[in-house]
Amino acid sequence: MDHIHINNLAIQTICGPDLWHRLAPQHCKISLTIDTDFSKCSSTDDLKHSLNYAVLCRDITSHVNSKNDWKHIHSLSGSIYQHLQNKYQQSIESMEVIVKNEDCHLRTKNIESIAKEPHHSVLQINDLEVFAIIGIFTFERLQRQKVSLNITVQTQKSESQQQINIGPIVDNVIAYVEQSDFKTVEALIESVSKTVEQSIELSGRGRDLLDVSVKVTKLSAITDTDGVGVSCVRNVTQLQEMKTIEIPTITSNPANKQLYNNINDAGQPRITTCINEKWAKAYLAFGSNVGDRMDYILQALSLLKSESHVRVINISSVFESEPMYFKDQNPFLNGCIEISTTLIPTDLLKLCKRIEYLDLKRTKDFDNGPRSIDLDIILYFDANGNSIQVNESDLIVPHPRMLERTFVLEPLCELIPPLVTHPLSAEPIVDHLQQLYDEQRPEDILWKVIPLRNIPGSNKERFLKYKTVTQYDDLTGTSQRVTVSPTTMMAIMNTTPDSFSDGSTDNTDVDILLKRVETICNDVLNHYENVIIDIGGCSTRPNSVQPTTEEELIRTIFLIKAIRSHPTIPQEKVILSIDTYRGKVAQQAIEAGVDIINDISGGNFDDTLFEIVAQYPKVAYVLSHIRGDITTMTKCASYDLNSEYNPPESCIDYLNTKPCDTGSKKYNLSRIIGGELSVRYKKAIDASVLRSQLILDPGIGFAKNLKENLSVIKQLPLLKNYSLYDDSDQRYVNFRNIPVLLGPSRKKFIGTVTKEDIPENRDFATGSVVASSIGFGADIVRVHNVRDCVKSAVLADALYKSI
Repeated sequence: MDHIHINNLAIQTICGPDLWHRLAPQHCKISLTIDTDFSKCSSTDDLKHSLNYAVLCRDITSHVNSKNDWKHIHSLSGSIYQHLQNKYQQSIESMEVIVKNEDCHLRTKNIESIAKEPHHSVLQINDLEVFAIIGIFTFERLQRQKVSLNITVQTQKSESQQQINIGPIVDNVIAYVEQSDFKTVEALIESVSKTVEQSIELSGRGRDLLDVSVKVTKLSAITDTDGVGVSCVRNVTQLQEMKTIEIPTITSNPANKQLYNNINDAGQPRITTCINEKWAKAYLAFGSNVGDRMDYILQALSLLKSESHVRVINISSVFESEPMYFKDQNPFLNGCIEISTTLIPTDLLKLCKRIEYLDLKRTKDFDNGPRSIDLDIILYFDANGNSIQVNESDLIVPHPRMLERTFVLEPLCELIPPLVTHPLSAEPIVDHLQQLYDEQRPEDILWKVIPLRNIPGSNKERFLKYKTVTQYDDLTGTSQRVTVSPTTMMAIMNTTPDSFSDGSTDNTDVDILLKRVETICNDVLNHYENVIIDIGGCSTRPNSVQPTTEEELIRTIFLIKAIRSHPTIPQEKVILSIDTYRGKVAQQAIEAGVDIINDISGGNFDDTLFEIVAQYPKVAYVLSHIRGDITTMTKCASYDLNSEYNPPESCIDYLNTKPCDTGSKKYNLSRIIGGELSVRYKKAIDASVLRSQLILDPGIGFAKNLKENLSVIKQLPLLKNYSLYDDSDQRYVNFRNIPVLLGPSRKKFIGTVTKEDIPENRDFATGSVVASSIGFGADIVRVHNVRDCVKSAVLADALYKSI
């Protein structure tokens, strides 16, 4: 058999929508192979005994131009085939016509229609580029890689002349592959085959399908090759036996991706698209490093809360971090927000950009540069809890750089249970965080900050700051997270006549009290950057008679005002605290200038306290553990040492990152305290108290006897790593990164051990307990004898924290 070939005859014609969904002329190339017998032509050297390929080209061009719109590439190839067959049937034994359309879809090199048999049509989609999560190694699963697909569809000729709709096939394959992830290319091509079959079925041509073949090439798998891959052919019977695939709905038009293509009368982008009013879940990262950083963050939170399509569920702690990528700029404040939303990811992005650029007037000179506020979508889950993946020019979810940033992962791990995995790597997110810490890079070190209000007349930001690092034990080869920042000293300043160790009528003399403050400042600020002065006007010793609210106000507010107005007291370094469980006292103390509400009741004694604290996001709150009240707490100190601790059936509690073994839940005081504190924690968060405001106090001496008080100190690392997931309300509570306050000073348990009945004679022993508390992880220690205890603290910092 002899053959005549025409390769890639270039023409322009309409054969359906083009790249931009327009009915415009498209670049096509026509190739032709004719089986014939030109032996007589070759023996006579006379062209009349063969087919003239110049004439064939003219005929094909003329035939193509005879029609304005061929509607479909199959129509064009089939018509060329039939036209040549009719005109040159005596010279043609058999024939193959290939029409390539190079302008059919942005993601493909070309689409081919092959006509070579009267009853069959072949459609080829060549070099379809998709971005897939594929591979078995962790590094492969952290980002999408470009994969090339070649898809061939063979169908019977349809009597109705209905053609296969190419657009949905390509779009569905892209949507499915880029919203899924695979470990093997074999699984990928099976899924693509089924996606093609379902798309054809939906087009009404399913009964005509013969088979689908797919070839996949991983372009970057082996660096010394142009690509490696596999291919397969599946007939219609095999395809119909495969499990149906859920193809994601395409929610946005890639050709119309401008954020501000729809502006309302106020100059803001309209947000109109919702997911049937079903509430999805998303996690946002925030950051700020210009101006009053915390104010910008609080404004952004307020704007988010005001949106009808958004519910703010939880907010992480706030961390200070050194800038990444572009180093010559101020440190950042960072954190994460958990929200529910009816917005699809692209519209949620519009909202974030509106808050950044229109509401808070962010200016962007370059990527990763200074910013007043930055809001990034890092994770998105639909209403059923399925991870949604987005891969578009202006939005990629999960955020492509989240796994290289401790300032994203650390706050995120405060909001999600420890077994939650990254949607692409399938590894627990907390493990990715630990991998970053294992690299021991200085830029990964974070400072947890508790924001405080600026002193009037000063623009200097004020914080309590705590640094936690990964510390390795050379002896055991294990590592743990430990706080290595200087301990914060809290000095007790009682203004009561009946406190258990320092009650005196002198406690109402403002001159005497101010001299004490100055002495405390001299003693502490010689070693530390700041000092907390805890003012108390109500004794909380067991069975003490409680003064009225008015009397407590008289005892405390005058001193707060006197300190804040004193000209020689270093105001920015002095952090004032009010030791009260009453909302009215807390309110007036805040107005007078305090920075911390130290509530021994954990919000149990006054329902208004949380709401008051929530109004002042730059005022800290000490959430304490207690049972009973002032008169009954000694009766509530029974913790059965021989019993098993059983959290509610709906709860899973954790120590570090692993669920506690239900078969070994023996008594552990920190787990009991953690479980009871978690109830108060949720009430505080529900009242809009921010996590960044919180300090924990396990309540030494409050509903605890000797063994319990000692256990509180020894088990402090467990409490600081405690977390609990409650399945009944699907809420996760953990104490990661929340500073812990211990107040052992002159307490009865010290006297019991040392056989010292007089509280003020327990100072030397208190210094020992303070040092031990710091060694076990206390961040703040509350003491009476500041001069001696600060020396114990400094030595403990040097010994346990290498400061």
